[in-house]
Amino acid sequence: MDVVFIAKALVSLVYIFFNYTEILKEAETELQLITSVNSFQPDNAGETYEFAHEGDISCTRECTKDSLPRLCHYRFVLENYNILSLACKNCTRNITQCYNPQCVTADGYERGILTVNRMLPGPSIQVCYGDKIVVDVKNKMPSQSTTIHWHGMFQRGTPFYDGVPMITQCPIVGGTTFRYQFYANQPGTFYWHSHDGTQKSDGLQGSLVVRRPRVHEPNAQLYDYDLPAHVIMISDWAHRPSMDHFPGLVEPVTGTYEVFFLINGRGRYTDPVEGNTTTPYSVFRVYPGKRYRFRVIGAICIHCPALLSIDGHNLTVIDTDGNSVKPVEVQALHIHAGERYDFVLNATNEVNSYWIRVKGMGKCAPDETAQQRAVLQYKEAERTEPREPEVKDEDEEVSPVVTIMNPQNATCSHGEHGVCVSQLEAAEPIDENILKPEPDVSITIVSDYVFPKKKDLFYSGSFNRFDHPDSLDLIYTLNNITNEDTSSPLLTQLDDIPPGQICPIGVDGRPYCNTTHCTCSHIIKVPLGAVVQFILIDRSPKAGMNHPFHLHGYAFNVMAMGYLEDTEMNADNIASLLKSDKLQESSAPTFKDTIAVPSSGYAVLRILADNPGFWLFHCHYLDHHVVGMAFTLQVGDPDDYPPEPAGFPKCGDFKPLERL
Repeated sequence: MDVVFIAKALVSLVYIFFNYTEILKEAETELQLITSVNSFQPDNAGETYEFAHEGDISCTRECTKDSLPRLCHYRFVLENYNILSLACKNCTRNITQCYNPQCVTADGYERGILTVNRMLPGPSIQVCYGDKIVVDVKNKMPSQSTTIHWHGMFQRGTPFYDGVPMITQCPIVGGTTFRYQFYANQPGTFYWHSHDGTQKSDGLQGSLVVRRPRVHEPNAQLYDYDLPAHVIMISDWAHRPSMDHFPGLVEPVTGTYEVFFLINGRGRYTDPVEGNTTTPYSVFRVYPGKRYRFRVIGAICIHCPALLSIDGHNLTVIDTDGNSVKPVEVQALHIHAGERYDFVLNATNEVNSYWIRVKGMGKCAPDETAQQRAVLQYKEAERTEPREPEVKDEDEEVSPVVTIMNPQNATCSHGEHGVCVSQLEAAEPIDENILKPEPDVSITIVSDYVFPKKKDLFYSGSFNRFDHPDSLDLIYTLNNITNEDTSSPLLTQLDDIPPGQICPIGVDGRPYCNTTHCTCSHIIKVPLGAVVQFILIDRSPKAGMNHPFHLHGYAFNVMAMGYLEDTEMNADNIASLLKSDKLQESSAPTFKDTIAVPSSGYAVLRILADNPGFWLFHCHYLDHHVVGMAFTLQVGDPDDYPPEPAGFPKCGDFKPLERL
């Protein structure tokens, strides 16, 4: 596969050489060449309503069967910035100034943020299958390190660029630049975000779309257009910096639940006393009678999933997490942190403007502020915003007749009007080994939490990390272990890690904890090429939350999910029921890379472990991950890994001199 990609890159360079001689005259180095090829890239998906014209050399283009791959270079500058900075001038009174270069509006509430290229969300990367993506990340955030993760990209052959600190690379320290480079060898909807601390919650994230020729799209007959502007990025938002919510404010805001939403970085904040802000909504435009593919990204960081609907329109789901599925028509999408869904919208309604609605669900459902709007505008509609007044949140209860994709807590039984991901059918082939009765390796992962004593948190000198939701002190665990980062990257400096940092391995070859709770680097090793089954069991209360688990480096097949009686909720019973064909709901279980496990329920996932390296598996709720709800999947041995790039940065544990 790598040989094919190298050949494509060489063909691309030859193509550029013979077709863009003027560029080559000016390009003295490879970097200049790449920059020239990508100089016409749009800054934001929301500003680009057409593809590049014929002859343009932008990487955001219509992907055709005969097109050659391109080198797509981006420069990311990360820095501290502000909502409604001086770049916005008089934006709150003159809305046209809200679109000034470097003006970030969010929901109109002023606060400090983190940005890439002074944008919220950051630049949208949109390329074609086979292109090479090169991103130079310059960290201009004082005294902060960072990394960028390419969420959903397998990094097959390039695990060093997965962007997880102390697993695949050293953090990028302030004032330095790190280059990520990998091939767009998966089609679909992805996104990029910081994987350092809580930075993505403060703004360091953006969309990543890899298109392929329509002839290779299983559902291409359902839509006329797949436009750069039709990427809907839903992010939760807060009016305080993220670190104010970790481990959680006690007063005046309880816990971590100060939640608002943004759609493509825009929206309005409604205050019952001060009234609404006047910042603009995001607008998505369509022509009457046409069919459009929309790509939705759940760039959500904390506990509240989002419910998306569009007034007067059904949504035909055709893809999830970059994987095509057989079409399913619904009226709303229930999206957890890290998930993506592509849907087709038929613009067959009356020429008008319609609300796109996002509502916080789960623990945020009662909160009137946990919502946001955008606008679907038909061409030639008289107004940008719908004429009818906005409906108050308390009147927006979802009707029981509405069919919801991926409903809260996997309520998909008959009469529930929900479609669960375990019921979706993959539209592309599945390796037959995945469907065999028994896997080669089965791993049980039990997610739970412990209630630490105050003396353990504050008086013993142990410095345990903890979360503080709902005025409770919690430490999250997987199999009674709270994950802790190693002092050097696992992928490149495994021998530099002191043995005591990594969890001990039991006679069964699995990490173990011989007490009720322990903290260490949680690494589970599996053989290269094995069919690996994960049985995820959640011990949260049924009224609790669905932990959205994300696996780096892979898409797994969702074999089953749901509930069992307490006496039946164990791995052996779940495996036995699956083997006897009593749990699997789909004959072709869909691929996903992020799955929301039902509270007090289970999910069964399978992968073919054919991508060697160290891959993080973690809850995508930001505070849960930061507190340690994660483990690292080691696939194969170091001899199986791709060779380390020349000059790859090293790091380690900085220790004081022994003598004072």
